[in-house]
Amino acid sequence: MKRLLFAATLMFSCYTGISQQIFDSTHYNQFNNVLYGTFRFDTSLRVKDLSMEEKLEGLSKVWYEAKFNFANFDLVPSLNWDSMYRSFIPKVLATREIREYYGVLKQFNQHLRDGHSRVMEPPAYFFEYNAVVPFRFAWIDNQVVLTEILENKAPYNTAKPGWILEKIDGIPVTEYIQKNISPVLHFSTAQDSIARIYTYELTKGKTGSAVQFEFRTEKNQSLTKSYHRQRWTMNNNPVSFKILDGNIGYLQIDNFASERTVQMFDSLFSQISQTKALIIDLRMNGGGSSNNGHEIIGCLVDKPFLTNISILRSYRPSNRAWNDNPIQLNLERSDWKPYKNKTYTRPVAVLTGPSTYSAAEDFTGAFKGTGRGKIYGEATGGSTGQPLGYNLPGGGIGFVCTKRDVMPNGEEFVGKGIRPDITVRRSIAGIRQGRDEVLEAAIKNLR
Repeated sequence: MKRLLFAATLMFSCYTGISQQIFDSTHYNQFNNVLYGTFRFDTSLRVKDLSMEEKLEGLSKVWYEAKFNFANFDLVPSLNWDSMYRSFIPKVLATREIREYYGVLKQFNQHLRDGHSRVMEPPAYFFEYNAVVPFRFAWIDNQVVLTEILENKAPYNTAKPGWILEKIDGIPVTEYIQKNISPVLHFSTAQDSIARIYTYELTKGKTGSAVQFEFRTEKNQSLTKSYHRQRWTMNNNPVSFKILDGNIGYLQIDNFASERTVQMFDSLFSQISQTKALIIDLRMNGGGSSNNGHEIIGCLVDKPFLTNISILRSYRPSNRAWNDNPIQLNLERSDWKPYKNKTYTRPVAVLTGPSTYSAAEDFTGAFKGTGRGKIYGEATGGSTGQPLGYNLPGGGIGFVCTKRDVMPNGEEFVGKGIRPDITVRRSIAGIRQGRDEVLEAAIKNLR
C-alpha cells in the first residue's frame, strides 16, 4: 500500500511539474511547410528503371498534387480523376523501363487537358530526346506546311518555306503524330494542341539521330531529304525591332521570361517613339512573367489599366469536416499604374496566334482592356496560370496549374483562347511568296 501511495505521489508531482506552453505559430508553420519539400531540377540523375513502389509513388504524386492543387477541374467536368487514377495503376506497374514509365505518366496527366500541367521525364533524358530539326511547320488548309527555316546552312537551307511535309521516316505525317506525339501531349485547347505539335514537337527525337522527310514541293514534285536532329537553342534576344515602309514600327517579342525583355524594350524606345504606328508581334511568345508584359503596356498608355483577374483557391480541411465547402476563392483584381516618364501615343496593333501563351495572353487581355488598339491574327493558346513544380521518382518533374485567370472584364479565356478583333490566317500561297497576311492586315489598317 505504501508503494502504491508513493508511486501515485510521484506521478502527481511529475504531472504538476509540467508547465503549459504558449502556441508558437512560427514553429508550427515551419514544421508543416517542411512537409511539402522544395522543388529540385537535377540534370545528372539517370536511372534505367524504378521499383514497383516508386512507380506507384510517382502515379500517386501526379494524382494527389492535381487533386488538391489543380485550378481547372471545372473545365473537364466529365473527368473522374479518382477513377482515372485507379485505371492507371496496372499500366504504370507494367512498364519495363523509365522512359516507358514516364510516357504512361504523361498519358495520365493528359486527361487534365491543361497546357500548364505536365509531366517531364528526368532532365537527363529530356535533353537527350528533345533534339530537333531547326524547322517550323504549321497546319494550313489540312496540310503540314514548312513555314520557317531557323538555321541558314546546309542541309537545312536546301528546303523551302511552303513545301508540304507528307511523311516522316516513311510514315504518313498524321499516322506518325498519332503514334508518337498525341498520346503524351499536354494542351488546353484544340488550337494549342495543333500549335504544339507542328511548331515544337513534330521533329523531336534523340540527339544526333537521323530523320527522313518526304516533301511535296511548290511544283508538286516529291522530294526526300535526310537530316540529323540537334540540340537547338533559340536566339537569346527576346526582342527585335525594325521599321517598315511608311515609318511603321515592327516589334517582335518572343517571351516575357526575364527583365531582359523590358530592358531591351526600354533601350529601343527612342527609336519606337519616332514611328507613326507600332505593331507588336506576340505570335511566337510562349510567356514568362506577366509583370514584364505589363511594364511594356505601361509605356503605351498614360493612365492606370486593369490586368487580368487572378482566381486563387485555398483548401480548408476543417470546413470539409464540418460538411461545409472546403474550397474558398479569392479574386485578386489590380490595376497597373504607369510610372515611367515615357508614353507612346501613336496607333498600336498586336498580332496573336495559337502559340501566344501564358504571360503573353495576360499581356493580350490587359491590352485588349485598355482599348489601345486592335488585335489581329488567330485566337491565343488559351492557357495561363501559375504552375507548381514537384519532384517525381527517378528525377522526373511534374507541374500542375494552381491559378486561374480571366480577362479584366471577367471574360473566360483559359480553355478557349482570346479572340482577335480581326481574324487573319496565313496561307500556303502567301508563305511561298514570302508574304505574311497577318502582318499585312495590321499594316493596311494602321495606314
